[in-house]
Amino acid sequence: MIKGVNLFSGIGRKLLCWFLLLSILPIVAVALLTYRYARETIKNELLNEEAFLADGIKNHILTVLDAGNYSSQFFASDEFIRRHLEILNRRPDSKHAVKKFNKYMVYKTSLNKDFYETFVINRAGTIVASSNENNIGKIEADTDFFLSGKEGPYIKDVYRDETTGEYSIAFAAPILKKRSKQFLGVLVIRYNANKINEITTGKRTNRKDDTGMFLRRGKTSEAYIVNKDQLLITKSRFKENAILSQKVNTEPVMAALHSGKEFVGVYKNYMGKQVIGATRYLKKMQWVLLVETDESEAYFPISKFKYRATTAVGLCIIGVIFVSFFVSRGIINPIILLVKGMKRIAEGDLNFRVKSHLKDEMGELTASFNSMADDIKDAREKLLTLKAHLEERNEYLESILKYANELIFTLDAQGNFTFVNPKIKEWGYKEEELVGQSFLSILFDKRPEIIDKISHDGFKRIFEVDVLDKQKNIRNVLLTIFLIKNNEGHIVRILGVANDVTELRKLEQKLVQADRLASIGQLVAGIAHEINNPIGVIYLYSTESLKLFEKTTHAFQQLTTLPITKDINRLNTLIAHLESKVNNESEKKALQKELPYIIENLSKNCRDIEEIYNTITKIRSYLLEYLEGSVKESIRCKDLISGLLDFSRQKEPQMQLFNVNTLVDNVLNIVEKQYRKEKIEVVRTLDSNIPNVMMDARQMEQVIINITNNAVFAMKEATGKAEHVGTYRKGVLTVGSCFHPDKDLVEIFIKDTGVGISKNALRKIFDPFFTTRKDGKGTGLGLSISYGIVKMHDGSIEVQSEYGKGTIFKIFLPLKAKREQETRGVKL
Repeated sequence: MIKGVNLFSGIGRKLLCWFLLLSILPIVAVALLTYRYARETIKNELLNEEAFLADGIKNHILTVLDAGNYSSQFFASDEFIRRHLEILNRRPDSKHAVKKFNKYMVYKTSLNKDFYETFVINRAGTIVASSNENNIGKIEADTDFFLSGKEGPYIKDVYRDETTGEYSIAFAAPILKKRSKQFLGVLVIRYNANKINEITTGKRTNRKDDTGMFLRRGKTSEAYIVNKDQLLITKSRFKENAILSQKVNTEPVMAALHSGKEFVGVYKNYMGKQVIGATRYLKKMQWVLLVETDESEAYFPISKFKYRATTAVGLCIIGVIFVSFFVSRGIINPIILLVKGMKRIAEGDLNFRVKSHLKDEMGELTASFNSMADDIKDAREKLLTLKAHLEERNEYLESILKYANELIFTLDAQGNFTFVNPKIKEWGYKEEELVGQSFLSILFDKRPEIIDKISHDGFKRIFEVDVLDKQKNIRNVLLTIFLIKNNEGHIVRILGVANDVTELRKLEQKLVQADRLASIGQLVAGIAHEINNPIGVIYLYSTESLKLFEKTTHAFQQLTTLPITKDINRLNTLIAHLESKVNNESEKKALQKELPYIIENLSKNCRDIEEIYNTITKIRSYLLEYLEGSVKESIRCKDLISGLLDFSRQKEPQMQLFNVNTLVDNVLNIVEKQYRKEKIEVVRTLDSNIPNVMMDARQMEQVIINITNNAVFAMKEATGKAEHVGTYRKGVLTVGSCFHPDKDLVEIFIKDTGVGISKNALRKIFDPFFTTRKDGKGTGLGLSISYGIVKMHDGSIEVQSEYGKGTIFKIFLPLKAKREQETRGVKL
């Protein structure tokens, strides 16, 4: 053994243990399997032997019972017994007949040494003849062997005779006349029950020395019988006076008595001990025969075999230990040398090498170790070079973080700051002030769900939040979030880049308003022409109304020139003269002459008044028509101007539920007439089952106007290039809506029959300041701003276009806007 090498430490102990384990386990496994097989074999042999003994005892007992039953029937058919019983039935006081009859009973009893007594009972139930004269005259009318013996052969269960105290079995048979079969009495043979004990114990009851006479195995085996009352009717080997006093209600006994089931196996006997045994059911007597042996004694051969097997296994293990010790010694020593070499290298001695002259795998391992030492030496030199490079690069990255124009920070999995670059000072904070604080502490909206969105909604997120600086001013910040995960997929860090876009958002609002004003400029030309028509009508109605006013004034002037007052005064004077009863004849003639003149003047004035009235009435109807037309056209101008003012007026964004169909109608009511004058046919295709959508209606109106204006321009351009221009129209603009219940989206589609968009331009249409108009009127902001508005509503825009055939814009809006849009918070 090499000096300093300890076989029982480290890898030596492990290798030795593995040698022992791999060697001992098969030995132990084989020993256990052999033991189990031997145990089962011996157990089956024991069970078969117990069953064989039980069957033998059962057959022997049945033979005894059949012999006793046969003897009772044979005696009952004896002519001497039949004749003398008839004599005693007729003359019970015949002493000669009784004496002769008794002698014959003694003779019959002596034929079998196991017969205790033979007696005859007459029809009245009285013993008239017996081998025991003391029982003559005894009344047995109520005994079961008399009552059942009258009906046929009967065997009474084991009982104790009251007179002699002997345990007996009674065999009874009826005595009948030979020809008429008339009942004469019952013959009973009282049989020695100890005969059953001799069968179960295998010994003679009259022998004092019973050594070697048992049918049992060893010291714990016994066989016994239990009657239907669960009482022992044979002697117990282990309990005195057990006959008809020891109750046995073990599992095999109950199974046999209840269902006649016979059992072979292991169970507890009436003393509560675990035994191996067999039961047999004697149906004729309802007896249960049990043959049992204590389990420990029965399995003694197995225990003996187990001891021998254990000894053999122990010797094998000791041998394996010695072999394993010497084999592992030859393997471990080179390994320990390699371990020492590794320690030397670990301590920094990279020039150390292990010497070995082995040609086997251990020699190859040593050579590999030396080669590895060379590689480690080279790698260490490279690592030192790499370390210097990394330190230089680290300084470079730190300078980038320090002077970066964006705020760069990291969060832990709980959303707390772990690093912040110096850019945070522009917001009034210090780096060390935020480290350890929650990201929510600088947000305007401090709901915990925001951290959940950051850490669980994907690998990379770009969204906008409202942040509070040190002075509690709200800043619009665009965040870019990266989730850093470990190999198990758990988030360990969150990298964030924040860009302050507050000024950019203000500029965007100005651009939106500028685009709105540009759209207004496009609408003004058409609306000016649209307003010119009602103004012309109002001018015409006003001019005609002035003419009618002059005619009315002239009619009233004519009315004032009529001499109605003069004629009325003259008529009043005439009436006064008539009332004064003028007597002068000349005055009467003068009055009579003046009266027709007055009447004629009044009639003429009435006709003039009627003519003036008709003229005024006609003028009034014309004037009412002109005034109503003027009011109608004025309202039309007012509606056009109000719609234009509403569209151009700058208001704060307001999210509320609004119907898309109403939105489309409001827009088309402003621009439809202008488009029709451009010979553009406007078609509405609106789904009546559209639900309300959370939106800023004013901003969405601007989106629709921007797209429809572009569509009208495209159709006018297509018409200019067409060879045959239609007389009645230049194109068709279709604006419609539909609901997608499977996606909870509402769609607004705008379709034109214009020139279409080329594939190259299709990729750029949403870029700011990109335009295809050559007349210098396009700003290039309309679609870009529209795209931003739709995105702000969590919606999307799809464009389908085929150059030369037309374009379809599809705007998709979700039914429910995110909660962050309703408050100042994260705008995703």
